Amino acid sequence: MRAAFATALLALLAPFAVAAPTPGTALAPGGLVLTSNAHEVPVGGSVAHVGADVHVLDATGAVVKVVTPGPAPTRTKNAKPAEATGWIAYASWLNTGSSPISSFKTTWTVPPVPATNHDQTLFLFNSIEPNSGDAILQPVLQFGPSAAGGGSYWAVATWYLVGDSTFYTTPVKTSAGATLDGIVTLTSSSGSSYNYVSSFTNIAGTSLTATGSAELTWATETLEVYSVTEKSDFPTGSTVFKDIDLVLSSGAAPSVSWSAVSSTQDGISTSITVGGATNAEVTVTY
Repeated sequence: MRAAFATALLALLAPFAVAAPTPGTALAPGGLVLTSNAHEVPVGGSVAHVGADVHVLDATGAVVKVVTPGPAPTRTKNAKPAEATGWIAYASWLNTGSSPISSFKTTWTVPPVPATNHDQTLFLFNSIEPNSGDAILQPVLQFGPSAAGGGSYWAVATWYLVGDSTFYTTPVKTSAGATLDGIVTLTSSSGSSYNYVSSFTNIAGTSLTATGSAELTWATETLEVYSVTEKSDFPTGSTVFKDIDLVLSSGAAPSVSWSAVSSTQDGISTSITVGGATNAEVTVTY
């Protein structure tokens, strides 16, 4: 019976086993990217939209690279196929009001290291996307390999994806039990151009500024996974995204009704344990 159960479990987890990188590709939040389209942002640096290009700037503001992102499949809201993007558990809210999101903050604890290692990659993050779904800004906790590096340990970095290109800060190692404070903040805007900064506020070297972006409207709390082959490739217990605070540019807290998505095929669940825009709480149970 145990062998039969194991076979059944592997069949259920199979969609996540097929997402392993091939030569010339690597994993990023959102799926596989060409390694040539993955760009590290210098410490203290930023990215700036300039026409159709994205300029990578160093801490002094000097341009170190110019990237022309190509098109990417639209990340359709509330309809992310896990087989394509790895989003197996998440909660989300779409801002449809006239006042932009000015701040989106979340606190969570680094989970235990998974009991088994099959070169799986796990991403945990809070994030915001534009209405188009073709970009995302996110402070990310990572276990396993990615385009930014990594291995069988937890690390944090901030990522900005637009089109087929991805930009990231240098990963910083962390450990189970550490507290993370991830935040995305709107710093200014002019017309249809919005400037944001994202970081783990309690970890140096994780700040990433993105200027000239589209307005970011879709907020999520997410578990994203790739190449998981056994249940023990996940951490044990649960991850609680807590002290979730969403604030609008008007200074008001929006009326928020979170939408939760769970993965029935591998027993991962998402629950809204505290709703709303202030001190909200989302629990992902492994």
